[in-house]
Amino acid sequence: MTVDIRGRDFLGLKDFQADELVGLLQLAADMKAGRNGRRCLEGKLIGMLFEKASTRTRISFQAAARQLGGLTETYTPQELQLSNAETLIDTAEVMSRFLDAIVVRSYDLDAYGKAHRDLQVIAEHSAVPVINALDDKEHPCQVLADLLTIQERFGASYQRRKVVFTWAYAKRQKSPGVTHSLLTAAALLGMTLTLAYPPGFEPDDEYLDFARAAARRSGARIEHCHDLDEACVGADVIYAKSWKSLTSTSAGDRELRERARARWCVSRRHFERANPGAVFMDCMPLIRGDEATAEVVDGPQSIRYAEAENRMHAQKALLAALLTG
Repeated sequence: MTVDIRGRDFLGLKDFQADELVGLLQLAADMKAGRNGRRCLEGKLIGMLFEKASTRTRISFQAAARQLGGLTETYTPQELQLSNAETLIDTAEVMSRFLDAIVVRSYDLDAYGKAHRDLQVIAEHSAVPVINALDDKEHPCQVLADLLTIQERFGASYQRRKVVFTWAYAKRQKSPGVTHSLLTAAALLGMTLTLAYPPGFEPDDEYLDFARAAARRSGARIEHCHDLDEACVGADVIYAKSWKSLTSTSAGDRELRERARARWCVSRRHFERANPGAVFMDCMPLIRGDEATAEVVDGPQSIRYAEAENRMHAQKALLAALLTG
C-alpha cells in the first residue's frame, strides 16, 4: 500500500485516515526490512525545536534522518530569540525558509492545551511540514511505533487482540499525549482497546468523542475500566503509562496519584489474568516499582526495547512520506 501525505503536517492522528496510517505502518515495516527508502532524504535538513528533555524521540529522529541521508539540528528555545520574546509566528516563518521539516516537542501541564495551540500556530506559519514530537495533547510519533510493535508481535490479527492501556503511577506529572493518540489510532483502525485508569484520570472529551464516532465506522471496541485486575483479564498487551489528571490542579493531581499508587502498578498478578503470551509495553522512561514491578519490566514478556527501537523505523517512514512522498 502506498501513502501520499507529502507536504502535510503531522500534529495529531485525528488529521489522518485509517488507510494513511496503515500505509505508514507498511512503509515502516518495509524500511525496517531494508526494502525501501535508502538515502531518500539526501540533502534534506530537519530542525528539531525541543523545549523538553528527550532520549528516544530525539535520538530516533536523528538516527532516522541520518540513515536516510538527511541531517538534523536540535535547538532549545533558550538558544533562539524565543528567549527574548520573538513570536512563534516570526520563528516559524523564518525557520521554514532554512529547513525542510520542523520537529517540535513542547508542553506545560499547568496550562493544558497551550502547547498544542502553539504547535498549530507554528504549522500555520511554516512552509514545510511540522511534526509533533510530544505536546500536551498528543504523541503521534510514539503511537506509530507502538502500532508497528503490536503488528510485529501479532501479525494480521493485531486488531482483534486485546490491548490494555493502563494508567500507572509516576512521581512527576506526564502528558496524556500517548493516551489520546493511542485512543485515536485504535478507533480509526478497528482495534480492541481497554483504557484502565483511576477515577479522576479520564481522557479529554475531545478525544473520547472522536474515538466513539470513529469506532462506529471502523468496528473498533473501546472500553473503559476503573479496575486494573478486571481490565487485564484476557489481555494480549498490557501497556503502562502515567498521565496527569486533566480536571485537577497540580496539587490535586499529586494527591490523586499518591492515593492510587499501590493499586496501579503492573505486576505478575496482572499477567496471570492475561492470555498466554501476553506482552508488556511501556514507552519509557520508567522507574521499576512505579509503573510496573521489576519482575515485569525485565521479564521475558517485556518488549519495551523493541518498542523503543521501532521509534526509529516509524520515524524513517514518516519523514520519507512527508518529505519525499
